[in-house]
Amino acid sequence: MRSFLDLSAQADVNPGQDGDAFVAGRKISGVSSAHFLKLVEEHGNIGFWTCDLVTGQCSCSSGLVRVMGVEQPQPFRLADLVDQVHPEDRTFCEDVWPLIRSGVPVNRNFRIIRGDRTVRWIEFRSEVVLDAEQRPVRAIGLLQDVSQQHENRQALEESIGRYRALVSAVAAMEWRATASGEPVFSHGWMALTGQRESDMLNGNWLAAVHPDDRQMVIAAWQDAVANLSPYVANQRILRADGEYEWFHARAVPVLHKGARPHEWLGMIIRHQDFAKNGSDGRLADATVTPMQIRAGRAMLQWTLEDLSRESGVSVSSIRRIEGEGERSTRPTSLTAIRQSFERQGLVFSDGNAVSLQRLPVKSP
Repeated sequence: MRSFLDLSAQADVNPGQDGDAFVAGRKISGVSSAHFLKLVEEHGNIGFWTCDLVTGQCSCSSGLVRVMGVEQPQPFRLADLVDQVHPEDRTFCEDVWPLIRSGVPVNRNFRIIRGDRTVRWIEFRSEVVLDAEQRPVRAIGLLQDVSQQHENRQALEESIGRYRALVSAVAAMEWRATASGEPVFSHGWMALTGQRESDMLNGNWLAAVHPDDRQMVIAAWQDAVANLSPYVANQRILRADGEYEWFHARAVPVLHKGARPHEWLGMIIRHQDFAKNGSDGRLADATVTPMQIRAGRAMLQWTLEDLSRESGVSVSSIRRIEGEGERSTRPTSLTAIRQSFERQGLVFSDGNAVSLQRLPVKSP
């Protein structure tokens, strides 16, 4: 049995004898179309077929036989391919032949059981050639082994699924930002704050941040974008129900090769250990170490009296904390001291680290 590649080569020798656009191959710079098809087949998991819709006679290339994993059929029939479709995918293929005969192109992905009993994912594509009266007379198509692409896509989907499951387990929402630092919030922001997408543009998302926290958030974000350093900020966010709640925001830059910023990826974490103390929404158990208190006073050039006035903690208590440590005082006093520093732009990290993110605001 000759394949349709042989027919194509013959058409190059006797062009114009058959009006079928598929059979009547063309030469490009003296090279037969059969040579191009052979090149494609030999360098990829692909095969071709053609079928006369009037007589039902079909032919296929050797590449298609390799994809199917069978010996050269005598003659080739599309029904042979359908018979190899995996039982769980048969419903996707029941209408293939009726669609082709009615002149409808088909594009399907399904599994086949090859002749060696292995399972492969294939892509089935077909086009229909019409005669002068616009009636379907011939179908042409290809069969491509796409098992590797399907495996890669499945692995990617599983990876994304694991990532989203992890984020949803620890964060209220994830968010992104452009390389220049313009936040692009996910739909979770609207669910959290009630702000619509149009309300977030041009920095208007800050309207959902507590007024006392906005300057700190802006300074921390601007510093992170300018230095391509991780962004960390604790802030109160106005929820859709009209109540403020403490959240922890983090973001890291995603870099191109050469350390050029591509985008920012971040998340907003709902702090279960953040609780409202009265009506001002203070942190319930935010701590600060004696070394951080001394360093904070030095950065702000505050005396004990200055810190006492700003925090509401007595001078004697502050002196005792600096000398004896945080275990000797109440958590509410440590919270008040830390917040008084944070209002002036100090940011506390793990251990004894403390940094000044913006210039302090002088008290009147």
